[in-house]
Amino acid sequence: MKNNVLNDVLHWLEEEIHSLQDEIHVRTETLNSLQKLTTELKEYSDTADYKEKYEDLLEEHEKEKERLIKLHDHYRKIEDEHNKIKNELKGWQDWFYSNRDIYDRLFSAAPTGAIKTPPDEPPAISKKTPKKKIKRKKNKK
Repeated sequence: MKNNVLNDVLHWLEEEIHSLQDEIHVRTETLNSLQKLTTELKEYSDTADYKEKYEDLLEEHEKEKERLIKLHDHYRKIEDEHNKIKNELKGWQDWFYSNRDIYDRLFSAAPTGAIKTPPDEPPAISKKTPKKKIKRKKNKK
């Protein structure tokens, strides 16, 4: 019986040893895979810095986007004003051209003797003759 108990204990110990060896093997594999993963992740450690840079760039991008939207709105207002003034000018030009004949006839039909046209050369300046001095008689008292 003693022998049987010893055999059972021995068998249990051998199973425990196998179990522990299996567990050591699993932990070694886990440790190796974790070390491998750590080395792979070290390559990506710079991405944390890039994440901060990305967030900064994203913020700058949003500011620039807002600025460009405002600029575009301003451009639209100026373009609308330009088109309005251009159409108004076109209206005035159309009016002028439609009435041009009337004004041409009006100004060409002026009587020839009624309006004096200035000569091509200015008139010669005449010299003034000196005034004669008139002697006054003094009143005697």
